[in-house]
Amino acid sequence: MTTQRTKAFFPWFLLVMLLIALGCGGGGGGTVTNYNLSGFVINIETGSDPDPVATVRVGENAVLTDSTDGFFNILVPPNTTSLTVTYTPTGGSPIVRSFSFAGITADTDLGDLFVGPEEVTLTGTVQDSTTNQGLSGVTLKIAGRQAISASDGSFSIPGVAYSSNTQTVFFGLQGIATKTNYFQANFSPTSTPVNGIVGIGTISMTPVGGTTPPPLPTNVNGSTTPANAAIGGTVEILSGTTVIRTTIIDGLGQFKVWLPAGTYTARVTSSGASGTSNFTVTNVNSQISITVPVS
Repeated sequence: MTTQRTKAFFPWFLLVMLLIALGCGGGGGGTVTNYNLSGFVINIETGSDPDPVATVRVGENAVLTDSTDGFFNILVPPNTTSLTVTYTPTGGSPIVRSFSFAGITADTDLGDLFVGPEEVTLTGTVQDSTTNQGLSGVTLKIAGRQAISASDGSFSIPGVAYSSNTQTVFFGLQGIATKTNYFQANFSPTSTPVNGIVGIGTISMTPVGGTTPPPLPTNVNGSTTPANAAIGGTVEILSGTTVIRTTIIDGLGQFKVWLPAGTYTARVTSSGASGTSNFTVTNVNSQISITVPVS
C-alpha cells in the first residue's frame, strides 16, 4: 500500500518541481521597465506646434504630437538612443527627421525638437574666458541637436532645422554650452547659411571662481536712418572685405550681432534702400549702438 501511494505521488512531485524551476530559473524572468520620453515638436517656420500634427516614433511604438502645443510622450525601453519625427505639411512632402541622444535610463524630457524643410550645420569655437584657449569636452545643445567640442574647442552641430522662407524663428533659437566647473554659456545663430554652414563665432565660457565675465550675447545694436527704411533687409558685417556676419533687420528696424574687438563695416541691402557705416568695437563686454544711413 505504501509503495502504491509513493508511485502515485512521485509524478506529481516532479511536475510541481518543474513548474517552480520554470518560474524561477535563472532570475531572468523579470519585467523590463520602460521609461517616459517626452518633449515638444516645433515647426521652425512658425515657432509653434506642427499643423497637421507630427508623428513621433521609437521602434514599433508611435504617438502623435498634441495639436495645441506639439507635446509628446512615448514609452521607450532602457538605453533608447534615438527617435524619428515625421511631419507632412499641408500640400507638401513629408519631412522626416531623426534625433539622437544619450541612452535613456530614466524618465527624460528632451525639450524642444525643431523640424523644418531644410537643415544646416552650426560651427564655431568654445574658449576659456580667462585664457582665450580652446575648450574641449563642452556639450552644446540647440533645437534638439547636440555636439561635443574637440580638443581645440571647435564644434560642429549638424541637422539644425532651417527654412529659407523665413529666418525669424531660426535667429531666435537659444543654444546652451555646458561643461563641469564652468558657468553655462548661451549662443544663437545670427547669420544665414553659406553652403549649408552657419558660423556661430566664439563662445566664451567662464570657469567657476574665475574673475573674467563672459561676453554679452550681443554687443552691437544697429538701426537705420531714416528709421524703418530697410525692414526685412540684409545686414552684412565686413572685416576688411570679408563678410563675417549676416543678419536681418527686424520689424522694428533694428538688428543685433556679437563681434570681437576690431574695426568693421555694416552694409545694409534691401529692396528699397541700401547704405554702409564704419564702426569699431573696443570692449566686447560693452554695448555699442550704430546707425546706418540708407537711401
